[in-house]
Amino acid sequence: MKKILFILLTLTPFLALSQAIQKNNLEISLGTGLGIFGTSDNDTSNENGTAVAALLNISCQYAISNKFSIGLELDRNGFAHDKDSANKAHSLNALINAQFRILNKEKTLIYINLAGGYSNFKFIDTQKDVWVAGGGFTIQPGIGFKHYFGKTVGFYIQSDYATYNYKKLTDADGNVLKTGPFNDQKDYQIKLSGLNLKIGLNIKF
Repeated sequence: MKKILFILLTLTPFLALSQAIQKNNLEISLGTGLGIFGTSDNDTSNENGTAVAALLNISCQYAISNKFSIGLELDRNGFAHDKDSANKAHSLNALINAQFRILNKEKTLIYINLAGGYSNFKFIDTQKDVWVAGGGFTIQPGIGFKHYFGKTVGFYIQSDYATYNYKKLTDADGNVLKTGPFNDQKDYQIKLSGLNLKIGLNIKF
């Protein structure tokens, strides 16, 4: 029994070192990607559509344990031309995220990611040729894979199911966009939901 305890105590530091991310590690990630979303609004005269976005992402995560990290993300979604709504559109997103590592080996990780926060959406209304902007919220659960080539640098691939909700949109003159019949108008609202696919580089400290 004493020999078994001695072996376990001897191996414990090496087992801990076999994990790519350990408690107190800081990771910084920089990536790009593609988003494909279904779009809908509360204007009954409009049909649902599809939007495609190029993604830029920077994030940092701090490991509060070998299994969990918490962090911050900044995203930019640049939307492709949409003839039905805008010829220029983008959103800026600030999120808090948490990662739970399902697998944490010497160089390879598989993790579940949950992020949520504020999103600011801005586009050109082609009918009036004015900028329209609005704030809302986004929720993005997903799963990811990371691999480190050495002690510091690696790459990641992450897929998220993302939803964006914008409840109030205002044009450049300060007018709130409305929809519905004249005697029963409501604030115009937009929702996007779909897949974000990201790829990029990691640096850990």
